[in-house]
Amino acid sequence: MDNRSRIKILDESLCNQIAAGEVVERPASVVKELVENSIDAGADEIIVELESGGCKLIRVGDNGCGMNRQDVFLCLERHSTSKIHKAEDLFALTTLGFRGEALASIASVSRFRLRSSATDDGLGQELLVEGGHVKRAEEVGMARGTLMEARNLFFNLPARRKFLRREQTELGHCADVVTKQALSHPGISFKLSHNGRSMLDLRCEKGLTERVAALLGREMLMEMQGVDVNDEAVGIRLRGLMGQPSLNRSASTHIYSFINGRYIRDRVVQHAIMDGYRHLLMKGRFPVVVLFLEVAPDKVDVNVHPTKHEVRFRDQALVHNFIAASLQQQLKPANWVQPQTAEIPVPRSEPSHPAPFVAPLQTSFIREPLAPLYAHRPTPALTPDSVSAESVGVVSVPPPGADSSGPLAHFDDRQQYFSGLRYLGQYHNSYLLCQDGDDLLLIDQHAAHERIGFESLKAGISAGQIEQQSLMFPEILELDFRSSQALAEHLGDLAQLGFDVEPFGGKSFALKAVPQLLAGEDNRRLIVDIALDLEQVGSSGGLMDRLDDVLIMMACHGVIRANQALDPREARALLEQLDRVDFKANCPHGRPVMQRMRLVEIERLFRRQ
Repeated sequence: MDNRSRIKILDESLCNQIAAGEVVERPASVVKELVENSIDAGADEIIVELESGGCKLIRVGDNGCGMNRQDVFLCLERHSTSKIHKAEDLFALTTLGFRGEALASIASVSRFRLRSSATDDGLGQELLVEGGHVKRAEEVGMARGTLMEARNLFFNLPARRKFLRREQTELGHCADVVTKQALSHPGISFKLSHNGRSMLDLRCEKGLTERVAALLGREMLMEMQGVDVNDEAVGIRLRGLMGQPSLNRSASTHIYSFINGRYIRDRVVQHAIMDGYRHLLMKGRFPVVVLFLEVAPDKVDVNVHPTKHEVRFRDQALVHNFIAASLQQQLKPANWVQPQTAEIPVPRSEPSHPAPFVAPLQTSFIREPLAPLYAHRPTPALTPDSVSAESVGVVSVPPPGADSSGPLAHFDDRQQYFSGLRYLGQYHNSYLLCQDGDDLLLIDQHAAHERIGFESLKAGISAGQIEQQSLMFPEILELDFRSSQALAEHLGDLAQLGFDVEPFGGKSFALKAVPQLLAGEDNRRLIVDIALDLEQVGSSGGLMDRLDDVLIMMACHGVIRANQALDPREARALLEQLDRVDFKANCPHGRPVMQRMRLVEIERLFRRQ
């Protein structure tokens, strides 16, 4: 019988290389960790130098607090950190780094040099490390601060080095890391160079607006607006800049989201942001946002992944709905349809008095508040066959003295923008031509009325006017344990939207009735998908998306079409109704309702400039 132990303790060098596999994926990972250390050290100037996309050299220098001789040696030990001292500190983190793994991991897979000084006497310490082993330590002359240098990344792990991409690809990832850190810390000066050529040279800025202009461009800034929503009751604040729907991209690369100053790629936050732009973007398009979510440290756990890109919220449904409702609250007025008073509008990134969050927070998955969007008289329950000109508010001119109440009758008199335009006529029986000062406006009559009709139908759903259709034979749904628990907590929300779902023992549920709007749909699969969303995100868009698809179809077929002649009174009635709805800049498909041509552009066409 073999009594030799088969379990062995790995040596420290191999442990560091294993840890490096989690922390150091590519040169950008090294840049992120070193820059975060500089930020935590209180630096207001950070210089990043790269060669060959970071594969040959990564050098990060700062003017932070620096380290003394003892700390210089200790910082390269695994799990050495100045950020936490007891278990409770993990839930009160205010720094970017805290694990104490990064430097040891980076030094184990590169030729690493560390120089640091914590005094103003001009003396510091230098360590040379190769593959995790200290080769030389000596005293050097340097100003207060730290310089860290990683050469020949993965030189001792050729199999890992083969997975690195082309120089320009790796450089792009490194520049993206610096961009995100620079957006999060406008008060810090950042410099980035590659192969001796300057790529970024950002000075210290007073606020986010100036930093966004420097990094993303002033033209992009002109299409963004500030957001600052604060709910003191639950301790959540959302601030930053958000683009109008016309400012969009084909990928999510321009969604910059930060939690307590830390850049994250979190599915809950991403889902909430897309939810905020719901029915304002065309399919496959993504908004441009720079958003900072501030929550109490004990309400978010950042210690769920070595790269710290993912977080876990104590109440993710609360956070999700707060973000989505905050963005919708900013987008509802569609203020960008009106001309800007300044030549280059500069949104405020730091309002002196943050707007309180007044929208009702939904702890359920239902993203639209279950209350009427407008003051209106009760209308019949909505069914696929009940769509008519009246149900979607088709333009009509009421006779003098007639009752003007209806789904769109109540609105803020201050929002009479479209009704105040000078109507010029109709082009191609499809577009309304209007004059706004010196500007010429083209309004898509079908898109405009489609938005009006959609909002009117949604008002009916919000008022609970959904006709239900019972199933002859209930359908039995079998779920896993986590999905069944999530679904059980939201059966009341499903009932408000026309679904009758009852527990059927264990992890099973009986689907007994569905909204008549969705009769004939694969509702069994829809409920399963909703349960999965509730489990993973704490919110679900599947049901509302399916209902909205039906409402969009109903609105599209029940409103003014293109190639339909309108007399001036009908055109003006359409403009008046457009003033009475939210999200008026886009149709429910995300297409723009209006295009503006400035006088200078028209004169340029006729060579007058």
